[in-house]
Amino acid sequence: MPASLLRPFPVTDYLIYVVPLIVFGGAYLSTVAGMGGGLLILATCSQIMPINIVIPLNGVFVFAGQVTRTVQFWHHIDWRITGPFIPGAIIGALIGTLIYFSLSDIAIALLLGSVMLWFSWVPSGQASQNIAAKIPQPWFWVGIIHTFLSTVSGAGGLMQSLMVNSKLPKEGVVATIAGTLLAMSLFKTVGYFLAGFDYMTWLPLILLSWVTGVAGTALGRHSLNRMPDIFFRRLIKAMVTVFALRLFWRAASLALGNSP
Repeated sequence: MPASLLRPFPVTDYLIYVVPLIVFGGAYLSTVAGMGGGLLILATCSQIMPINIVIPLNGVFVFAGQVTRTVQFWHHIDWRITGPFIPGAIIGALIGTLIYFSLSDIAIALLLGSVMLWFSWVPSGQASQNIAAKIPQPWFWVGIIHTFLSTVSGAGGLMQSLMVNSKLPKEGVVATIAGTLLAMSLFKTVGYFLAGFDYMTWLPLILLSWVTGVAGTALGRHSLNRMPDIFFRRLIKAMVTVFALRLFWRAASLALGNSP
């Protein structure tokens, strides 16, 4: 288990105020743009909290917003995608949890930064879509891979990048991503808990984040069909890029024995 998980990290007044605001913004973006909010929360929180703490907490922070979006857009969920994704997510969470706690702080920083850049800038090409079309139950395998990546780095990205190119309407994209990632968050959280992560220490912050996550989702639903999402996607891409570069700098500082 990484050393930073063994050292207590205080829930300061600063975090009590800032993290719920970040979750509010992430929930709003996830509803308006269909995706990107979870990655934005992860990227932002990793600048003010230890990475090894942020990754297990990220799925819990977004939980209430995902529940709200799933309920609000329930009838728009495409179960041909969500159905096979869920059992795949169980396997991905199990494998990812077993590996995550053996990773060093440097490895997680490099992995998280790389995943952020990859899924922000590398689009899903036609070749990869053609290959996926020939795989039996492709969304089952997407569930395994996405959840594994999300468990070890905090950001899966694969599901969202595939959904961008889907033929579903915007409500269907929001609903299907929310439903699948809600199940994934549950499996990841159970895995981290069974592996020894102490969620009770962070309970006040989690509860506040749930409140702001629901509020952000509610506000985002009213804006869903009123605002073009291209602005938000570009903003997310720019911010995530900056945060990813800072994670690389942090990893280099740790490798050289300096304080990041």
